[in-house]
Amino acid sequence: MTEFKYFKLGDLFKIEKVTGFNKNELRNNANGKYDYVTRTSLNNGVESITDKVPNRIPNEPHTFSLGLLQMTFFYRERPWYAGQFVRKITPKFKNSDLVNLYMLTCLRKISRILLGVLVRDVDNTFNNISIKLPIDTKTNELDFKYMEELDFKYMEDRVKALANYLTVTGLDDYELTDNDKKVLSYKPKFKDYKIWDIFKVINTHSILKSQVAKLSEGNTPYLTAAEGNNAVFSYINCPKEWIDEGNCVFIGGKTMVVTYQEKDFCSNDSHNLALYFKQDEYRKPLIQQYFVGVIRKALSQKYSWGDSISKSKIKKDIISLPIDKKGDIDFQYMEIYIKAVQKLTIKNVVKYKDRVIAKTKEIVN
Repeated sequence: MTEFKYFKLGDLFKIEKVTGFNKNELRNNANGKYDYVTRTSLNNGVESITDKVPNRIPNEPHTFSLGLLQMTFFYRERPWYAGQFVRKITPKFKNSDLVNLYMLTCLRKISRILLGVLVRDVDNTFNNISIKLPIDTKTNELDFKYMEELDFKYMEDRVKALANYLTVTGLDDYELTDNDKKVLSYKPKFKDYKIWDIFKVINTHSILKSQVAKLSEGNTPYLTAAEGNNAVFSYINCPKEWIDEGNCVFIGGKTMVVTYQEKDFCSNDSHNLALYFKQDEYRKPLIQQYFVGVIRKALSQKYSWGDSISKSKIKKDIISLPIDKKGDIDFQYMEIYIKAVQKLTIKNVVKYKDRVIAKTKEIVN
C-alpha cells in the first residue's frame, strides 16, 4: 500500500519573478517554437505563439507558470516568454513530463489559498505550503515511479472516455455539410439593437468566498468573474435563497467575462449580471451562445476593471444582430450558425484526442 508524506513546496520548487514584456515585441507565428504566456486562465495560459524574440531570454521548458490574476498553474513543455504578473516555478527534483503532470494537479489544489493573499505575499505563502505526496517506503523519498504509473493510467482512461463520449453522442461526426458551409460563408445584414430591449437584466446575489467555504460540496455552480471553466469556481450545496435562475447569459461585472449558464447558479458578486430573454421562446442554448459572442465582442473593449459594466450602464449599450428578409432578428440563422461552429470546434477536439493517443502509444513503447 502506498504511503504519503507532507513536503513543503519551497523544498520541491523554486518560485521566481520573470521578466515580462508587452506582446508588441512578439514575432507572431502559429508554427513558432515559443509560447507567450500571460495571466489568462484560457488556452493553457498561452496568449500567442512566437518566433524567438530579439534581446529576450526565454524561460526554460519543463517548468510551470503561475498567472497571478486567477492563481492558475500550467505546465510548460516548451520554451516560453511571459507577460506581466506571471511567476516561473522550477522543480528542484529530477523530473519527467508524467511526474510534472502529477505535480500540476497538486499545485492546482492550492490556487484557492493563493487567491486569498496579496500578490506581494504569494512567493512566501507558496514556499510554506505543504502538500501530501507518495513516498518510497524503502528510501522515504518521493516515489516518482508511482506518480508516473498513476498519471499514465489516468491519461489512458481519459482518452478512452473522451473517445467513447464522442462516439456515443455522435460528436465524432464533425464533417461539415453543404448547408453548414453555406451558413458559415453567408453574410447576413445586421441591425443595431439595445440590449435592454431584448433582455431582462438583473443583478445576481452576492455570496462571499468566506461564506462558500462553510458550505459543503454540491451540484450548484458557484460563479465568479474569472475567465476559464465557464466562470465556474466550484460546485456547492447552495441555499435556495442564494440561487439565481440559469438558462441565461451571465456577465462577470468587474472583468467583462461573458458566458452562457445552463443550470441554476450562485454568484460571488452583486455586480455580476444575468440576462434573460424577454421572449421565452428564444431562450435556447445555441441562440444564447451566439449572444455571448456578440455581447463580448461589442462590450469587452468598452469596460474594464476600473470602469466596469453595471445594470444602469447596460441600458444604453448597443449590439449588432443579423436580420432576416422581413427585417426581424434572425434567431434561426444564429442557431444554425452556432451548430456549424460547434462542428469546427469538435473537429479540433478529435484531432487533439488523436494526438494524445499517439503520444500515449509513444510513451508505452
